[in-house]
Amino acid sequence: MSASVESIVTGAAAAASLDKYGEEDLFSVLIRYGLYVGAIFQFVCISAAVLMAGEEAVDTNEAERESEPVRARLHKIRKLEKKKRR
Repeated sequence: MSASVESIVTGAAAAASLDKYGEEDLFSVLIRYGLYVGAIFQFVCISAAVLMAGEEAVDTNEAERESEPVRARLHKIRKLEKKKRR
């Protein structure tokens, strides 16, 4: 019986030495918290892009409407100049 107890104790000691998650060093703690901060930062950036995109679409439509008459006027001017050259 003592042989089986020794093998269990030896097996437990070997398992403890191979345990990757037992002790955390400073580097792994920094990586873990850095990943959390990065995830929060990405969430904030994506949510800001989604929320601000709705407001921007309205502004660009108004700007396009204002620029259309200017384009039409320039087109007419160019067309008249071509006719004068002929």
